[in-house]
Amino acid sequence: ELKLPKRLVVELGDVVHKRTSGHILFAVELLNSMVRDSTIYFSMNRRQFHCRIDRLYSLKTDETVATFIISTLSTLNPDALKALRILSCCGFHTDLAVLNLLEESNISSCHGICDCLQYLVDVGIIDIAGGL
Repeated sequence: ELKLPKRLVVELGDVVHKRTSGHILFAVELLNSMVRDSTIYFSMNRRQFHCRIDRLYSLKTDETVATFIISTLSTLNPDALKALRILSCCGFHTDLAVLNLLEESNISSCHGICDCLQYLVDVGIIDIAGGL
């Protein structure tokens, strides 16, 4: 919890809400992209997050959640897309042990899944509980 005063986040909240129509997945992805492009950044001096308000209104965003997700996925390399396709068949939560078994199997399309996990975490596509 950031516990920032309302005056510091109300404008950011308004922009995110207007751009995403309140759709939570779209809002999270938009906020992640703002962190990646340093529109939202952490100030070590003030020990809190800040937002570059001047950048908020010039951000280019997709019109719908679907186009936003497609544009995000289209930037992934082919191996990461293959790993994501396989992960999508495993459900919401998947044990790393299951992925290791798949990778070690004779199913050629499953080789390299584990190599792509950190990349998918780094670009904000998946989240790993408990570490790799």
